[in-house]
Amino acid sequence: MTDFPIFPPSFEWGCATAAFQIEGGALEGGKRPSIWDDFCAQTGRIKDASDGLVACDHFHRFREDVALMADLGFRHYRFSIAWTRVVREDGSPNPEGLDFYRRLLDALHDKGITPNATLFHWDLPAQLQRAHGGWLHRDTAQRFAEYAQIVARALGDRLPRVATLNEPWCSAFLGHDLGVFAPGVQDRPSSLLVAHHLMLAHGLGLQAWRSVRSDTQLGIVLNPELCDPASDAPADIAAARLAELERNDVFLNPLFGREWPAEMIEQIGAFAEQRRPGDLAICAQPLDFIGLNYYTRSIAQAPQSAAEQRRGYRFVPPDPQRPDLTHIGWEIYPQGLERVTRNLLAKWPLPPIWITENGAADNTPVEAGGCDDRLRLSYLQSHLTQLAQMVASGLDIRGYYVWSLLDNFEWAHGYTQRFGVVHVDYSTQQRTAKASARWLQQLISSPQT
Repeated sequence: MTDFPIFPPSFEWGCATAAFQIEGGALEGGKRPSIWDDFCAQTGRIKDASDGLVACDHFHRFREDVALMADLGFRHYRFSIAWTRVVREDGSPNPEGLDFYRRLLDALHDKGITPNATLFHWDLPAQLQRAHGGWLHRDTAQRFAEYAQIVARALGDRLPRVATLNEPWCSAFLGHDLGVFAPGVQDRPSSLLVAHHLMLAHGLGLQAWRSVRSDTQLGIVLNPELCDPASDAPADIAAARLAELERNDVFLNPLFGREWPAEMIEQIGAFAEQRRPGDLAICAQPLDFIGLNYYTRSIAQAPQSAAEQRRGYRFVPPDPQRPDLTHIGWEIYPQGLERVTRNLLAKWPLPPIWITENGAADNTPVEAGGCDDRLRLSYLQSHLTQLAQMVASGLDIRGYYVWSLLDNFEWAHGYTQRFGVVHVDYSTQQRTAKASARWLQQLISSPQT
């Protein structure tokens, strides 16, 4: 009897990364700064005062990294394209940047690995932010569509599956409400306008891509919320509902041509006038797939501070002494993967699903040439056991991408949190496959039914 969860033979196994978190090469090949470069340069924004100028140096070491993927058995690779690398300031294509991705795609092809590209993983060109507030300006959605068309023309014949946006909730609300992500704005109505413009960009981007190529599988990647109330008190139940409306309905409703919930329209205030007739129809382009990212659940209770009152909820952090937390402090809650997926399917007619991110922060160091990341290994085992049961029950989930291939720049946490199944020594750029990577390698190669 096997120790591994069983998946269908057609199930796709992959690993995931994002450009700003791994590439480096920030000053090479005509690459321009992004809002994250500007954010990193601001004192106090990044926990360890680090930046993404070098990161994992994937820009120079991509062939080594692709060989590592192949060795570990991954046959699918989800990565993001840096808008700032492939489009010049005047909006024209940057041949040097596009050539980098051609070389990456060549390396993947040589190893039999299928690419899955994301066009926007939060690294908006700084020029657009400096000029008119980035996603606060409707024109940014049009600039995104032009960028999507450039990629479709240059690389579309090599990209069978493409997502427009990764986790637009983070760009909108972490970036413009809480202000802990770039660009660091703290204004609740603004964050909702940004959310609208991001979904408009998604729709315009799909239209732009399909005007060039009709044979690409196109979709979007979301990080849906599973939020439980802290108690049975009506105020806590209402708070949990508002948290889910913000995280889920604000993004999923437009995908299917549905208006926002009334509570969200109320919170956007005067900015509601900038949501034009016809916008929902643009957002609701046909989807070939949807990517779902899942790490943990949230617990909500009634708001207390003025800022919490504006959004209608506050999150209760787990007790740091609990044993079931990852090193970043997130609860390990594998059953949430099924709960959130079924919640979404009960409310929206989702296309085929891929789990595009799932993983854990485990900061176990390398000792004697190895890394025994038992916390991450246990996390992956429990979540993949849950996922196998979901697939067996008939849910249309077709693949899984572990986050992440490499330890990397973890946004506002800098390099203090490690999500990779491969350890990176940032001083030497030495890669070391962890115990979790070797377990996945065995799982992928195990007999499936």
